[in-house]
Amino acid sequence: MKIKFKTAHGYLSFQPDGRVEYRDKAGPWEEFDVEGLEFPQPIIPGGGGGGKVSSLETGPPPSQSAEYVAAVKAMLQAQGVNLSGPCGAFAITKRVAWGLRAAGAGLLSKPGGNNCEGFATDIIAFHDRAFDILTDGGGANGPSWGETGVDDLAARWRPPVDPG
Repeated sequence: MKIKFKTAHGYLSFQPDGRVEYRDKAGPWEEFDVEGLEFPQPIIPGGGGGGKVSSLETGPPPSQSAEYVAAVKAMLQAQGVNLSGPCGAFAITKRVAWGLRAAGAGLLSKPGGNNCEGFATDIIAFHDRAFDILTDGGGANGPSWGETGVDDLAARWRPPVDPG
């Protein structure tokens, strides 16, 4: 990946003798190779942007609402995904969290009890609050969006998992 550094004074130009100068226009000597730097492909509602686009990216625009949860559930049902049991509920939850990651959404660690892959099956967690997004999770998986109390939320918050 090639990058250029532009400041308020111009483009940074590193000279062979170690000096740094500013240039009005960037030339090939103001380009830097950065190896190993990768950026995730942005989600563009309605698709677009080229490259591989998952069905979640072409689905409804993410929102903190029961309607968005319902849309994600409907998308998974249309794909024939099994939504029964704890991991079926979590299939919805992890996609909702992934869709809302730019807003700070994550998952809730739950190593014991009713969980899937060590996460709560129906909770979307933010750093300061949490929401129960399914009624009868693993059964009817009714779309919901209700704030819920969580003990030790700061310690249990986890970043969303790319549903692939």
